[in-house]
Amino acid sequence: MPRGILIHSLIVVTLFFSLAEPACAYKRESRVPLSGCRGHFAASGSARFVAMQNEPRQTDHEELIIEIKNVPLRPGTKLIVYVSDDPVGSISLNAKQSGSLTLTSSFGKVVPEITAGTSVMIKTIDGRDVMW
Repeated sequence: MPRGILIHSLIVVTLFFSLAEPACAYKRESRVPLSGCRGHFAASGSARFVAMQNEPRQTDHEELIIEIKNVPLRPGTKLIVYVSDDPVGSISLNAKQSGSLTLTSSFGKVVPEITAGTSVMIKTIDGRDVMW
């Protein structure tokens, strides 16, 4: 095979594999249930961690979604979310005594990973436990 054709073939193959989309997307998800404590037994919710990689037309990213409902506190009450004893954000209760917090790794932010053994706590601003 002439040298020019060989080089041309290698360039075409290299471009093909470098521009091809990944064969499969990867999604890892874990969920931890949350329940009320210390006088807030009606409260419930969940903490969900999602890691997405190689999704077509999306950048790789991670999300942490905390959703709570039926929290027997006044609407507008601000609650602090802790993951592994570190504060990660806050939730203000709406008129239905529920709320949510979504953290995403877009723009270089670090999102804490949730696994089966991860501690997730919801507390009032003054440190009283509401959910775990």
